[in-house]
Amino acid sequence: MFSFKVCVVFIIGLHAAVYAGDNIYLTCSESGPPLEGNQGPPGPAGPAGPKGPKGDTGVTTELEHTVHNLEKRLQKAERDIVVMTKTINEINSHTCQCMEVIDGKVWYGPGNGYLYLIIVSDMTYDEARSKCSKYGATLAVHGPKNRDVMKILHKQLPVTTQEDYWIGLTDKQSEGRFVWEDGSALKSSEANWYPGEPTDYEHNEDCVGGNFRDSLQWNDYKCSDGQLYALCERRE
Repeated sequence: MFSFKVCVVFIIGLHAAVYAGDNIYLTCSESGPPLEGNQGPPGPAGPAGPKGPKGDTGVTTELEHTVHNLEKRLQKAERDIVVMTKTINEINSHTCQCMEVIDGKVWYGPGNGYLYLIIVSDMTYDEARSKCSKYGATLAVHGPKNRDVMKILHKQLPVTTQEDYWIGLTDKQSEGRFVWEDGSALKSSEANWYPGEPTDYEHNEDCVGGNFRDSLQWNDYKCSDGQLYALCERRE
């Protein structure tokens, strides 16, 4: 008798046929997984993408910038100290607290190589120049340039007036450009203005006056203002 057996599965896959005598056997099994070949070589690189936004500044960069600024400020402070020390030493080496009588007037020497006289009389700028000239002097230039000198002079004078006094400084020739009577331009390191000055009020304040009241600071006045005294200066 010839018999024939068939194995049927839902996942069909004919695997093998086995013969045994008169019988033929068919076996079925599930399909195996697909086989993967070896990975091929990489392809060529694609074009570069667009440039991204700039990132935040790093903490290290900000710190370096701060240190650099502090170093610059320290160097400036050191230079200022050297200049101040030199000025103080020069004043100390020349300070004589001396007085000299010239033509019946007492002149005071704060140690900067010049003598000073206050003329206690109301006058205009030009009148003050003329008064000083009669004593072989000019309106003060070198004293007002140095606040330390003016402080010494302030202590020397027996009576310090409450009135402002003319010093040898104007901007007559060019508005805003102040020039001393000796022809030198005013430097920022020499300036000793009241806060908010000079104002050139009504576009007619071209001459400068100082005071001995407290701060020794300056103000600009009309040159025709006849209510200031004169601070005269001459060499020792």
